[in-house]
Amino acid sequence: MKKIVIVLFILFLAGCMLRPVHVPPSAYSLNSAIKIVQDGYALIFLEEIDGYGSVKQRGVVASYLKDGANYLFYGFKFYNSSAKDAWKKVVKGLGTWSSRTYLDFPTSGLYSTKKDGKYIVTWWKDLWLFVVESSSNAEVFANYAMDLFARIGGLRKW
Repeated sequence: MKKIVIVLFILFLAGCMLRPVHVPPSAYSLNSAIKIVQDGYALIFLEEIDGYGSVKQRGVVASYLKDGANYLFYGFKFYNSSAKDAWKKVVKGLGTWSSRTYLDFPTSGLYSTKKDGKYIVTWWKDLWLFVVESSSNAEVFANYAMDLFARIGGLRKW
């Protein structure tokens, strides 16, 4: 019994240390959400797209540059379908067994992997789905974006 309590306590502490997922408030436009990181990163281009991988949805992609590293930042806002379902399609296409991080909760999800020489981080919450790709550490960029989202009012508990 004592061992079970210790294991549960360790799992509880580990759960408290997980990276929370942040997205902008739903009133934000897709373009505004994608442009939020341009104070810390140089925006190279921004264009509309019609999907990412097997996800067919109108969205936006931006290219950012900082310290010689290039980042592609994809954003999608779902009104009539589920951001979680789209996120699951992206994760399935990338492969859950090769993941560095895979957190699937009822109200949000976070996934990161390295595939074909690219680091990829994707997360969803509420109406939003975001994907970051880079040949360097995409997690740094994703954390920066999520921290900015938290500061503008997207901070909500799971």
